[in-house]
Amino acid sequence: MTPDDYAKSLDAAHAVMFRADFESVRFAGDLNRFGLAADQYDLADFFTRIAPTDRAAVERGFFDHAIDVRVRLIGDDSGVRYVRLIGRRRDSGAFRGLMFPAGAASAGAKGRIDDETSLARGVEKGEVVAYYQPIVALETGRVAGFEALARWVCPGRGVLSPDDFLDLAEDMKLIGAIGDQVRAFAARDLAAWRTAAPAAPLFVAANATVSELVSPGFAQRLADEVSAAGLRAGSFKLEINETEIMRDPERAEGVIRDLKSAGIAMALDDFGTGYSSLARLDRFNFDTVKIDRYFVRALAMGENAAKVVESVLQLARHFGMTVVAEGVESEDVAEKLSELGCDYVQGFRYSGAMEPDTAADAALNGVKGRFLRAV
Repeated sequence: MTPDDYAKSLDAAHAVMFRADFESVRFAGDLNRFGLAADQYDLADFFTRIAPTDRAAVERGFFDHAIDVRVRLIGDDSGVRYVRLIGRRRDSGAFRGLMFPAGAASAGAKGRIDDETSLARGVEKGEVVAYYQPIVALETGRVAGFEALARWVCPGRGVLSPDDFLDLAEDMKLIGAIGDQVRAFAARDLAAWRTAAPAAPLFVAANATVSELVSPGFAQRLADEVSAAGLRAGSFKLEINETEIMRDPERAEGVIRDLKSAGIAMALDDFGTGYSSLARLDRFNFDTVKIDRYFVRALAMGENAAKVVESVLQLARHFGMTVVAEGVESEDVAEKLSELGCDYVQGFRYSGAMEPDTAADAALNGVKGRFLRAV
């Protein structure tokens, strides 16, 4: 249906016409219902009035020479309206079409759009960085490595944890970009720490979702980042959640094989929360298994958790894997894990996530009462 045909099916009083080229967009009609005060806007300025998660659909329409989308529009009065844009590029090169109301936005819509805009800019400006939680070797009490965790250093709001922004990032399809940034920071920071302390056998671990893992070019991008940092084989570990990996095991297996060939170690994260067995997961050739914090915390409650942890340790040793216990919060639990033969631990007993400079100092000097330096 052409814009002209569509106009005939609408109450003309509800729609306005627009004409857009590569410099500006012009409107004809009653703009009051849209909260717009002018009948012409610079094209770039008009795009900033569209919610960040909606802009890609409008841009695709422009490139595809036709558009039919429902988006959130911020008016000059700061109000948010849902509008529908429908149009087509003419022989002259200009877009012509209609904009009409498509529903009322919720009371919190403006705040949501502000958050989207802030996060999009934050990712673009490199505000989402890696903080590091120490991983300690139980046998020696020394820091052995760190897990890189995403933190958003947001101007005016401070340092935000993933719980504060990852759901929004997922809605905005920014998980891949954030993951790439955090993994890049991890590789570069580890390279810097090893330059300062070349004898320290430190490693760094970073996470990826299975969607990231099997996305085009992922393995090559990560391998290039690790290679550019000059890291020794095995010192960068990629963690994949147990439940996640079983969503697409066939494709994941091939990518993991490529990553291993590039010298990147693989860790199975949150083991025990999914439905697979460690024996079945040996097909992926993991180097490390991380016991989920639920079982670790349950060690303080009784023998059943100890039997689960002991079974995981026995299977891991059979397959030549090292074991990390997550969520260690007390010395008693750390001692039980040591008695069971666990290799590494991490948790608030030792430290939460540290900013990079603090992590570097911890690697070189240790933290009194928590763990010893790397060497």
